[in-house]
Amino acid sequence: MDRLSEISPTGWLALAAWVAVVLLVAALVYAWRAYQRSREQAEELTKPNVAMYMEPAPQDWHLIELVVKNFGQTPAYNIRFEWHNPPTVGRYEQVYDDRFVDIVPLNLPAEIPYLAPSQEWRIVWDSALDRRELGETIASRFDGAVTYYDRPKDDKRGKRYRYRSTAVLDWATLHPVERIELLTRHDLARQEKQKLELLRNLLTYYHWATRESREEVLRNEINRVRNAAERMREKVTSTQAAVELQRAQPRPADPPAPPFRPERPAVPARAARHAQPDGEYPDPEYAGYRDDAGAPVRPDDSEPQTEIINGRHRLV
Repeated sequence: MDRLSEISPTGWLALAAWVAVVLLVAALVYAWRAYQRSREQAEELTKPNVAMYMEPAPQDWHLIELVVKNFGQTPAYNIRFEWHNPPTVGRYEQVYDDRFVDIVPLNLPAEIPYLAPSQEWRIVWDSALDRRELGETIASRFDGAVTYYDRPKDDKRGKRYRYRSTAVLDWATLHPVERIELLTRHDLARQEKQKLELLRNLLTYYHWATRESREEVLRNEINRVRNAAERMREKVTSTQAAVELQRAQPRPADPPAPPFRPERPAVPARAARHAQPDGEYPDPEYAGYRDDAGAPVRPDDSEPQTEIINGRHRLV
């Protein structure tokens, strides 16, 4: 206390000035850090945010599309793909005689120049039905990423930043294809394509067959084509007959209910002593009444008989 009392008013003013400077510096540091945090949050909200994923097409549930969409609030530039293993698809337009299909990479562009906020880019990847037929011969999981920038290349306003978003595309995460398969436009188009392919093969066969001049060879080919057409006609006819027979077959009727048989009342065992020796009663009204031991009895004799002796009841 003596030392504090010895401090002059000038010393107190200097001490107060230093405390004010320390508080001011602390306030400036706190304000700077708060400004930096708010600036980072604003940049995080305003920067482009591009994601890559797969989803069923709105028109056909079995068609799967690859989607690249910008979920951010600013445009994304120069979007490129990076793959650890690029996505693959079957080349269904070229099917070999043994039903083998070539597996080729999905045809993706080298770069998407621009995506506005909420804008998306789509491409049909594959059909879940066709991919199920390929089984394990085609991969189902693909690891990749998309890289993009927040400014174009020739922008002079400042430095542009590069971003990268990873993605895992897995067919096993989609809904199973074991469901009711409706005949959609895609299915109709595929059937018509198969019919045209059959017609083209027949015309090609006819074109080469007409160049043959040997009679025995032509006769063999005519017989072979006729036999194939006959087998196809019989197959179609038998299939249609089986369907019509199944439709015309009557539905099996339910089995008839068993006849109603009322249960006979149980007879106490005490009535066994009233059974006749021959085991039957002449009166048909009492036929079939038996006690627990199987002996025939009279239902009206099953009640216990009593007599009064000296004012008391006693069983007979």
